[in-house]
Amino acid sequence: MQDFTANADKPYLLDPTVESDGPLTIYKSLWQILLENYTWISILSLALIVIVFAFYFIRKRKKSSKAETIEESVDPYEEALLAIEELQGRKLKLEPKPFVFRLSEILRIYVQKRFQMPAMELTGEEFIVEIASNPFFSRNYEDLLRDFVDQGDRVKYSKEATESSQINLLLDSALFFVKDTNKRIEDQEQAKDDGGKLAHIKN
Repeated sequence: MQDFTANADKPYLLDPTVESDGPLTIYKSLWQILLENYTWISILSLALIVIVFAFYFIRKRKKSSKAETIEESVDPYEEALLAIEELQGRKLKLEPKPFVFRLSEILRIYVQKRFQMPAMELTGEEFIVEIASNPFFSRNYEDLLRDFVDQGDRVKYSKEATESSQINLLLDSALFFVKDTNKRIEDQEQAKDDGGKLAHIKN
């Protein structure tokens, strides 16, 4: 015989809208959910941070490699000539000081790239000392570069007015230096090639 006494304290059994005796729904706060899943959330967050940083550094490295490749593919001689030509076109628009600053920068960039010297990091005096210690420059261009640095510093830092003849002289000196050093290097390389071919023929 079924015992109805145990169910006497369940008034919802008499409620026709209640179809099953299921557990009541318990709602948890977001904070409780986060605390209960703290370990997994920490692991996922750390993994996401690692992925983001890895992507950032890989992308940065690719851009750096691409920039280096482009830079290496540009001939320092051609780059210097184009820069000087562009500066010549702006000679009438620029004041003497910014003009000479830019001209000095072009010449130093050329020296740094063509001869692997830290020209951009040196002061004027340090630049001349470095030039004097290099046989290629000391025998042919030391006086020219010393005059260029001295005259350029006088224009850049002096309060006196600068004549156009001074600007033209600096421009001519820079252009001569770039063209003549490049020609001398090409002649040396050609002589080495001819010497190598001659030695090969004799052997």
